[in-house]
Amino acid sequence: MLPLLDTSEIMAYTGTRKSTIERVARCYKLTGKPCKESQSGNSGRTRMMDLEDIEYMHGHLSRSCDMYLDELRDEISQARGKHLSLSTIWRTLHHTGYSRKKVSVLTLQLL
Repeated sequence: MLPLLDTSEIMAYTGTRKSTIERVARCYKLTGKPCKESQSGNSGRTRMMDLEDIEYMHGHLSRSCDMYLDELRDEISQARGKHLSLSTIWRTLHHTGYSRKKVSVLTLQLL
């Protein structure tokens, strides 16, 4: 069996705080696992847009990439029956890689 390290040695190796190491050790003593089971997927608010909504939005933007957010919101509302805020649409676009960069004149000429 390997020798156990004290808290200061674990802090030096991992770069974590003392309170984190103590919390993990306490959880391990109680449950036999280093940390509590995460409740991923069960915590927080449910998502307003599912994968099909996001795919619809991306498909619509690929056909018409110069839409305003309110126009996109109206299209999603009519086609998918979801009433979304502008911030929800913008955050979803941002999380999926869209940005507010403008297309340069040279790029437009190449198209």
